Amino acid sequence: MSFSIVIPARYASKRLPGKALKDINGKPMIQRVYEAALGSQATEVIVATDSERIKEACNQFGAKCLMTKQEHRSGTDRVNEIAEILDWPNEQIIVNLQGDNALMPTENIDQVAQLLIDQPEYSIATLATAFLSKGEEEDRNAVKVFFNTKTKEAIAFKRKLELIEDDSINYLRHIGIYAYKRSSLKLFSNHGQSLDEEKEKLEQLRAYMLGLKIIVEESRTPPGPDVDTQEDLHLVNSIYKNK
Repeated sequence: MSFSIVIPARYASKRLPGKALKDINGKPMIQRVYEAALGSQATEVIVATDSERIKEACNQFGAKCLMTKQEHRSGTDRVNEIAEILDWPNEQIIVNLQGDNALMPTENIDQVAQLLIDQPEYSIATLATAFLSKGEEEDRNAVKVFFNTKTKEAIAFKRKLELIEDDSINYLRHIGIYAYKRSSLKLFSNHGQSLDEEKEKLEQLRAYMLGLKIIVEESRTPPGPDVDTQEDLHLVNSIYKNK
């Protein structure tokens, strides 16, 4: 299995500024994510940032880190810039591992890459997991992915729980990890936002506008929470301390 991992990490996070450098049980968060990536079967792991502070931190723990533009709209655009800088071929498989996925199991990283390798008719692969509670299902921040249970093709991403009356369709909580073909990433990133994407704040919806097929699979291991707030940071720290 051959794939590359890019970890987009910006400093100016709106809800938790500087979160990539926040301490998680003695190490900056970006180091925790990088170490998880190193445990995968990826041939290379690169941090993509717009911050000299993050780059300096990466240098201290030996990560390969490249500077990218500050004006990117999303982490996906930052990943695409790395692919352009390194002139990766169109068939290259690239995993976008978000910089706040401090508890992403290594086996899930390999899983999403292998999923796309095994299903070359798809452009993008992603993962999902079971909801922990009814309250989580109804939470707009918990994105729902609806998919065909036989083909695993993702047919919709929604914030609001709107059931689809079709026995062949199921839904799970979406996990923010993606594998792209380089050619699909280029098309996706170079195209403007769709109206649905702007309305729902879900960039996955752009793929449908572009005719890019997404395959989804339930993760082998439930991931821990992402770090978006100070409360999330406390929770992730407590999980690390109890490992």
